[in-house]
Amino acid sequence: MANEAKAKTTKDAETEKEDSGSRQIGGNLPYTPSVGVLKRALQKIVESERPAKFNKDFLNTVFEITGGASMPVIPILKKTGLLAESGSPTSIYAEFQTEGGRANAALQAMRNGFQEIFKRNQYAHKADKDKVVDLIVAITGLTKSDRIVGYIYNTFQAFQDYAKDASDGADTRRQQAGSQNSEPPPSHGSGSSVPIGLAYQINIILPESTNIDVFNSIFKSLRENLLK
Repeated sequence: MANEAKAKTTKDAETEKEDSGSRQIGGNLPYTPSVGVLKRALQKIVESERPAKFNKDFLNTVFEITGGASMPVIPILKKTGLLAESGSPTSIYAEFQTEGGRANAALQAMRNGFQEIFKRNQYAHKADKDKVVDLIVAITGLTKSDRIVGYIYNTFQAFQDYAKDASDGADTRRQQAGSQNSEPPPSHGSGSSVPIGLAYQINIILPESTNIDVFNSIFKSLRENLLK
C-alpha cells in the first residue's frame, strides 16, 4: 500500500510539473493550466496602478494572487510583451490599462506571445475555437485531445476576450504604402529647377482671295513680328 501511495504521489507531482509549463511544446506557445488566475491578473492590470516593477511581491500583495497557480503569470506577461524582461511594464501594459487602447494592446500582446499562430492566420484574434485549436494542433504536433492544447487555447482566449474589437491596421498600412510608393506632385516654387514657360495659340483667319501676293504679305508679316 505504501508503495502504491508513493507511486501515486510521484505521478501527481510529475503531472503538476508538466501542467505548470515545464513541458517543451513545439511553437513555443505560452500556456497555463490555471487560466482563471491569468484572467484575474489581466483584470487587475486594468483596475490597479502601474508599478515601477512588476514582480512576485506585487503579484502576491497588490493583486492578491498567490500559490503555485500564480507562477506562470509573470512569464506569460513577459512573453506577450506586457512586461519587459526586467519586469518593468511596457507601453503595451500602459495601453492595456486604457479604455481606448485596450483592444489593440491585447492584440499586440497576442501577436507577441502567439507568433506562430498569427503567422498562419493574421486574423486569429477573430477566429472561433475550432479554427484556433486546429492551428495549435498543427503547430505543436499534439493531438486535439491533449490537455496542453486546451491550456494553450484557454490562455490564447484570455487575451482574445479583450482583442476581438481591435483594428488590425491593414487599411493604415495600405495607406502608408500607397503614400510611400506614389511620387509627390511637382513643385514650381521659387526654388524649383523646373522651367516656367508660356504658350500662345494664334488663330489666323485668311481672307478669301486668289491673289498669292496677299498670302505672302500676311505670312511675311507674321515672321517679322511674331515668330522671331
